[in-house]
Amino acid sequence: MQIDARNRQATLSVGEFSAFTPYATPGFGGVSAAWRAQLGTEWHQRIQRESADAGEGMQDEVSLSGALAWRNWTLHLSGRIDQFKASPTAPHLREIKTLSEPVPLDREAILERYPAYPLQLLTYRELLIQAGRSDLGRDPAAETFRLELLFVEIGSGLTQSLVLDKTYDGLFVDHLDTLVDYLEAKQERLARLRSLSVRPAYDTPRPGQEHIQTELAEAFSQSQITLLEAPTGYGKTGVAWEYAARRLAAGQCDRVLYLTSKSTGQTEALTRLKALLSKATLSKSPESDSRSSASPPATFWHIRNKQEHCIHHEFRCSRQTCPYLAELHEKWKRSGLQRLYLLSQDELDLETLRAEGRVTGICPYEIMRAGLGQRDIWVGDYNYLFSPSSARLLADQADFDPARTFLIVDEAHNLPSRVASAYTHEFSVHPVYAALDDLNANKAPAALRNHFKILANLLTAGGNSPTRSATSDSEVDPATEADFRHSIGKVSELLNSEPLAYEELQPDTLELLFQISSAHAGQLRGELKHQLWSPHPGTFRLECIDASKLIQSQLSQYNGALFLSATLTPLESYLDEIGLEPGGGTAAPRASTHPQISHLTPPAPWRSEAYDVAIDLRVDTRFKSRRNHLPTTAATIAQAAEFAGPTIAFFPSYAYAKQAYEHLQLKHSELRVALQPRAGGSLADRNAYLEETLAFHDVLILILGSSYAEGVDTLGGKAGTAIVVSPALPEMNFIQEAKREHHDNLGHSGFERAYLHPGIQKVNQALGRLVRSPEHKVKALLHCQRFADPKTKRLLDPLYQSKSYIHEESDLREWLNK
Repeated sequence: MQIDARNRQATLSVGEFSAFTPYATPGFGGVSAAWRAQLGTEWHQRIQRESADAGEGMQDEVSLSGALAWRNWTLHLSGRIDQFKASPTAPHLREIKTLSEPVPLDREAILERYPAYPLQLLTYRELLIQAGRSDLGRDPAAETFRLELLFVEIGSGLTQSLVLDKTYDGLFVDHLDTLVDYLEAKQERLARLRSLSVRPAYDTPRPGQEHIQTELAEAFSQSQITLLEAPTGYGKTGVAWEYAARRLAAGQCDRVLYLTSKSTGQTEALTRLKALLSKATLSKSPESDSRSSASPPATFWHIRNKQEHCIHHEFRCSRQTCPYLAELHEKWKRSGLQRLYLLSQDELDLETLRAEGRVTGICPYEIMRAGLGQRDIWVGDYNYLFSPSSARLLADQADFDPARTFLIVDEAHNLPSRVASAYTHEFSVHPVYAALDDLNANKAPAALRNHFKILANLLTAGGNSPTRSATSDSEVDPATEADFRHSIGKVSELLNSEPLAYEELQPDTLELLFQISSAHAGQLRGELKHQLWSPHPGTFRLECIDASKLIQSQLSQYNGALFLSATLTPLESYLDEIGLEPGGGTAAPRASTHPQISHLTPPAPWRSEAYDVAIDLRVDTRFKSRRNHLPTTAATIAQAAEFAGPTIAFFPSYAYAKQAYEHLQLKHSELRVALQPRAGGSLADRNAYLEETLAFHDVLILILGSSYAEGVDTLGGKAGTAIVVSPALPEMNFIQEAKREHHDNLGHSGFERAYLHPGIQKVNQALGRLVRSPEHKVKALLHCQRFADPKTKRLLDPLYQSKSYIHEESDLREWLNK
């Protein structure tokens, strides 16, 4: 649906109009929806053929469009009538509808469960009446229309013909009012946003922020996408919210979507957003009426994942196992939940949703989904835009238009890997056999069960090479790969064409069916590059190694996109990863542009004196050499803690970190040393752990890329010395080598793209979090010979590209003492 609130017009299909509800409602979705659509098409074609053979004189798939005026709004509608027979006295309209429940249905059952079906016929009749008045010079309203719903029971093929009488006529007027009420509410929402008075996010601009709003406006005047690369502590989140609010107020967009890769980023974003909106609320004009003055100038919703909403004793999203998903349509009508969205514009927190769910018997996630469209700003995870299993949440909203939505992507350096992960699928033999048992028990079509057997056999045989160990990864031979891809393709095709008792299947089976369907759809998309491999016996993993084209396709739909990160270097590589071609010249020392993107790098002058960096040439931390240098590594950490503690030591893996921890305990027992937990815990848990550990320990060992090293903002100013042990290159394995080969084939340096870039990005991220404000200072030791290699060194943040080198222990003491 396209809404032009200024001119009071809406454009939508007859199907959209008939099924419209102000609140998103649950549907079948997934493979079940595909199968029903396919079977519905087949029944349509069969009935149309039978009608032609019987000589009924019906025209099939008749296109019809027109404009309906209602309460000063104009609705532009278009659609296709399944069957139509023109007549000077009694035109005949027929809609064919397939049902999974037995027929016949009475009037009450139809209005209860399928109100959109009679509404479609009534809408087509109204369009014919409007067309007749203008084209025929007569009044078709005086004619007697025959409006027929032909229901087909999917399982048996039994049919029921229902001719609408005058008792159905009131539905159309009521539905027009429902839609126009929604359109009026949107017009009011936009008017409220246009009156938004935006105050600066920071009362006193931080260094480098003095002109950033002007620079952002100039950048977006030239490009649809802008990259804002600024260090940790610059205030990127507040800057982004201020700019987005100005776009809302100027009418440049109607909604803001803020996505990030970590829940910690969402927490920070919400804190900054609330602060900005509180200032805007205080600055509203005195002429505002009391009701609008009490309302926030812009409303928001923090989208949490399904599991956080769950109030059932078991987290399994199936109507078969969860009572909170059963009979949702009936529960919704008597719930009165509309009051949550219409009577209050305040934030609806998770506990409120869970409490309402317990009272109404409705899943809290569904309550959230129903009211999401009533809010101006959405804050959530990347998955809600890029994951095939979660993207429906936004796509199903009645008025979600990317072309009128401003997108903010926080922690943007994580986007390529997160999207690739969302389109990576793993299949193991035991779940496939369990699903096969479930399909057998529910008498699924024989062809489907046969292909599940083939899939199970492939997983059993293909992942058990005689030469592989029980834990090693392995390439899948070309013949087996072709058979596997063919097998999941056939299963997916059968899911779209064969009837299946989805309501009777186990949740794990449904999840596997969806995964197979998604994997096959991903293979068919030219936007994704997959590599099949076997991480361990009995398992195949269809790994997405390049999602750049898909990312670019999604980004191109948006009103504008602002990317936030402290580490997008090297830019050319990053632009490749998100599907944007690098190029263009330099517009200014701090901004570069080309036709697709602008790149802003505002200054942070206080950082230039914050880091004292040295490169330690005494050790080689590559896997084969690191054990030989472990005593030197431990001694270096101990010296740093003694001279300039507390010391934070960053390691590339938990196993390596544990070796160093044990060596420190054995050889330097006087030190109080802590090794981060494997599990991340909540943000509050991590913050508390870091605060307490750094207060009472001499050394804290963290893992590069972990939620402790990157997912918190409490490390700033806490360390006297930081030691980065190794450039943190990914472990060499089959999939990393596949990525290397893929980049080589594209004309890039495969080793740099697959290994160097992701490793050094973690190093830059970790060091960047140690300095967040002008008073923070830190000594940083890059503890490996490889940091001095020109190819590695140039990828470091310019502040870390030190010319100070540690050749021997005396150099280390001198550097620590200065």
